[in-house]
Amino acid sequence: MAEAVLPDVRAAQRRVISTVRVSGVLNGDGLALWREAGCGEWKATTAEISADLDLLEVPHTIVTAARFPLANAPTTQLRRGEEVRITRSDLTHLVRWMPSLRQSIDNIPDDCPGWDFTVFQPTAQGMAVVGLSLAADWPSWSETQARAARLLCAECDYDLRRRDDEDHLPYNIPLPEKPSKVRLLCGRCCNDGLTEMERLAALAGQSA
Repeated sequence: MAEAVLPDVRAAQRRVISTVRVSGVLNGDGLALWREAGCGEWKATTAEISADLDLLEVPHTIVTAARFPLANAPTTQLRRGEEVRITRSDLTHLVRWMPSLRQSIDNIPDDCPGWDFTVFQPTAQGMAVVGLSLAADWPSWSETQARAARLLCAECDYDLRRRDDEDHLPYNIPLPEKPSKVRLLCGRCCNDGLTEMERLAALAGQSA
């Protein structure tokens, strides 16, 4: 006998399935659904998606995430947004409502990137590892989109999304006059961040 489902739960199921089919991103960490801040009434917000997932009893989180600026945008700033994320281990709760998702999950490659785009951050105390708040589809952005999001080396234009060459790992080396603005360089162009770390340590020593 088919399981009895309340009408509001069935409606939530339909909305979630439609949203996943249109904008869901699967990767090594799970499923993500991105929404730009102030997306308007024509698209479900992260809060509305979250409410539907609560009805379906699907564990999830909402995180801040940014995407590349549009080509015709008047600004070069990244587009601010939020992302609903369901971890890979929790996707079984969603498969209950969307069985067709099972095959897609099983087809995720073992070496598929996850949600985090991590970079090395030189500090006066040493080298830290930090994550940039990017939308989960960052690995699939075109080179033009990645450049607009400043994910290419600011010096040699190397695509920093590639992790197959340890000489080109990403480091955040802001310009001294803009210390809070992210500026990514590959390790080859910034001496693996050591020069910047020494500069910051020297400044900290002078301040002391």
